[in-house]
Parts: sequence; structure tokens; C-alpha cells
Amino acid sequence: MASVDYVFKTVNYGAQTVNLTATVHLPKCATSVKAIALYFHGGGYIVGGRAMLPATHIEALNESGFIAVSSDYRLGPTISVLDGPVSDSVAAYEWAQNVLPTLLENEHGILVDGENIVTLGHSCGGGIALLMASRPNPPKAILDLFGFKYLRDPFYHTSTSTQPQSNAPALPSAEFINQVFNEIPPPTAARPPFGPNGLDLSTPRQAYLVTSVRKGTQFDAIIAGDDYDRVDPEKLLESPNFPPTCFVQGTADVVVDAKFSQRAHAELQKNGIPSELYLAEGMAHGFDARLKRDDVAFSSIQKGVEFLAQYVG
Repeated sequence: MASVDYVFKTVNYGAQTVNLTATVHLPKCATSVKAIALYFHGGGYIVGGRAMLPATHIEALNESGFIAVSSDYRLGPTISVLDGPVSDSVAAYEWAQNVLPTLLENEHGILVDGENIVTLGHSCGGGIALLMASRPNPPKAILDLFGFKYLRDPFYHTSTSTQPQSNAPALPSAEFINQVFNEIPPPTAARPPFGPNGLDLSTPRQAYLVTSVRKGTQFDAIIAGDDYDRVDPEKLLESPNFPPTCFVQGTADVVVDAKFSQRAHAELQKNGIPSELYLAEGMAHGFDARLKRDDVAFSSIQKGVEFLAQYVG
């Protein structure tokens, strides 16, 4: 499985330049390509990076005829969700539609129509994938993997379900955590706070994310009051023209409650929009990160990819 990186947007911060990059994962057979699948990573808008798209998901997408693309966005909290994650992801979407097809044809002999595109994402990236329904040429279909939506709901602003376990490490000092505000320009990738040995609070960014989620201040710190409707897909999901959408959700998710995917699925069904919901029983947030293709729990991901493939030519 070969991959190639392209810069789709540059942002200048004085003498420094931030290159926003998309990794394009090429299938083994160029003639099997029928569409583009653009992926947005998770991480609460604060951590993560485009490399978080698992190899298993890339393989499943490639086998279903997709060019799999994973894109950068600038991370908060030194940039808002609207100006960073959402704005940069819109730029990636427009680039994938309008520029990438020419690059694929000229450099790899792959022919694909840029309007034949789907979106998918994990966690906050799932919410971003849904937001692409607002674009002039929206995705043919969307796969939302336990994505952020209904962001004004009190669930996100109290976060009592994400309080630390008794053996969790103590939070660093406020002085250490606030060093995250010195990270300008905003980074485009950062380690999540969950490592092989459990909770990792060794960087200010990791500690900032965990602290803000526990306090229920995560969103209000990076979403201006007037911006909620522009970064939350809630109102879009009420549209009778919303793209066909598949939701995958763990029932034991304490970061994004399963009720949000159930609510969105019901909303689309009410409006006659093709929609499927796969609930992974007993599975937590990010349950698919380390799955193998033959794991039982991967079946929901496979069904999601197959759902996307139904709606591209």
C-alpha cells in the first residue's frame, strides 16, 4: 500500500509557514478506483493527526474502490474550532474535489471524478465529516464514527461520566498546563493523552485536553458562542437534502454518548434519508483503533465502508 503527501494549504505566521498536508493512500490496482474518501481525524480538536487513520480502514476503503485521503488541520486551543479544524478541513475537501483528481491522473494514471467523494471521521473528525454536507457539492455519503454532534447538549459541558478513576495520575499544575497557549503557530499533530501505559499527561497539550474535558469547559474555550451553529452539524442534520449517512457507535462510549448517533439517525430517517446505525455493544470511544480485519468488532467498520460504496458511481 503506497502513499504520497501533498500540501493543500499554507498559512503564514510572520516568518513561519505552516504547511497543511494530506496523505493520499493509493490502492494496488489503479483501475479499481471509483471515488475519493476523505478522512478527518479525532482528538477533541486539540490532539491527534492525519496518521490516525488505521491501516485496516485504509485497506477496507481501497478494496471498496476508494482513494483514501487523510488531512491535517490546525489544533486548538490557540485557534478556534471554526478557524482551525473546520476551516482547514473545508480547504482539504475543496482541494480533494478540485485539485487531487488532476494530480492522481498526471502522477499515478488514476482517473477519478472529484465530485465522486465521500467523507468519514472519528470523534470530532466525525462531526467535521458531517459538516461537509454544507458544501456546494456535498459528499455522496458520510460515515460518522462516534462523531461530535449536538455540541450544546449539557453532556459535553458537565462531563461527569469522564471523571478520573481512583488510580489515575494527578493532573499537573495550572502553570504547566497553560504552557499550551505558547504553542503558536498551532501544531497540526500531537500525541493523544492515552498511551500504551495508560493516561499520559507528560505534555501541556495532553494535560490541557484531559483537564478541560473533566471540567466540561472543552468546547466553550475553543468555540465562540456565535460559532456553535457553524461547527455543529445539528441544524444540517435536519435538512431534507442531507447525504446518506452511516453511524457507528460504541454503547459504552463516555466521551460521545450513543444517544447522539441514535438521535441523528432517527432525524435522517424521519426525513426519508438513507441512514444506517451500527451499535457496537460494550465498546468504548475509539474502540476500532487497534482492531484487525477479522475481529468481530471490525464488522461495523466494514459495514460502514460498504455503505459508502453504495453511493458512488
